[in-house]
Amino acid sequence: MTKNIKYLTRNAKLVCAADFFWNLGRTFPHAILTIFLLEQGFDLVRIATLQSVFMIVAMVTEFPSGIWADLFGRKQIYMAAVVTLFCSYLLIGFFSDHFIVILFAYVLYGLSVALKSGTLEAEVVLEFEKEQRDIKAYSVASSYVMSISSIAGGLLGSLFYEKMHSYMYAISLMLFVLAFLMAALCVFSQTSGQKEREQRHLRDELKVGFCVLKSSKPLLYMILLFASATLFVQPFFQYWQVLYQQGGIPVRYFGIIYVAFQACNLVGTMIYNRMKMSNKKIMIFVWLIAIIFAFSMLNTQLALFLLPVSVILFYVFYQHLDVLQKKVAPKQFMSSFFSLVGTSENIASIVSLFIMATCIEYVGITYAYIILFFMFSVCTYICYLLFLKDK
Repeated sequence: MTKNIKYLTRNAKLVCAADFFWNLGRTFPHAILTIFLLEQGFDLVRIATLQSVFMIVAMVTEFPSGIWADLFGRKQIYMAAVVTLFCSYLLIGFFSDHFIVILFAYVLYGLSVALKSGTLEAEVVLEFEKEQRDIKAYSVASSYVMSISSIAGGLLGSLFYEKMHSYMYAISLMLFVLAFLMAALCVFSQTSGQKEREQRHLRDELKVGFCVLKSSKPLLYMILLFASATLFVQPFFQYWQVLYQQGGIPVRYFGIIYVAFQACNLVGTMIYNRMKMSNKKIMIFVWLIAIIFAFSMLNTQLALFLLPVSVILFYVFYQHLDVLQKKVAPKQFMSSFFSLVGTSENIASIVSLFIMATCIEYVGITYAYIILFFMFSVCTYICYLLFLKDK
């Protein structure tokens, strides 16, 4: 990790620092968020409503936010995202007596996540391309930063909640201020392409962006690859608690398991960083994800141990996919492309969750996981072969 950070430019280091404080502040209340909302008097139906509003707002605004970033400046949009999240957490932490207020806070939360997508990250990618640096170093360092901040946020939040309750959000607000300051210190050179786009309108940018995507099959296959990844990501994130509860694991250990799964991302990134990845190796990893977990058919309890293994393998593949995305993204529409990828993931996530819920109803949680993981492997394998063919 130290080697990767030393290789980064000044701007890349500042972006990593901003992302660290942003994600640490964002995840600080995550381990106890449901408990906090229940103690505020909200039932599970209202909590589910809040999550749905968050996902819908993020999905609807993500692609337009990428275009705004390309048009008006990625640094400015990133800082606007931090300010929006600051307002959201301020309302959640200290004005949570009324459901309408919390609902508005979740609207801001979804908007802030959408605004942040593809902003300073895109600037770093462009800077690395200009200086002919290996983008893998930044991608790996960024992954380490996000994993460590998620682990730290989950752990510290669960430890401090008993004593601090809603005042935990004050710590998140201070961390957002630090993220804002780190972003403000970034200085990126403006390209001639950016200056020309400042004269265009949003409608013109949409038309040109879609023409670029239509004429480039690799970009379309890249979007499909990220959409296929949701067949693994969403079942894992949304239903692992159900799997472990049915496996006899007490709920009191779920906080520890949550942190352990965050560590799987860290392990996957370390493996990817140390291995020389070829297309053949990546395809092996993709198939192993499903094949290894399929051994859960022999023993339901075995699924509890095999899921983390599959998660680690997935993060190895996902890290590779992230590097590929940064390499093929169109320079003039980089933020727009990143946001379009995010939008496709959001749409595919809804479909994936519907498929998973249907499978659970008919075959149970363990076999549902096996089905979704094999669907992920098959779809990813086909899309990756098509991507390589037209690259």
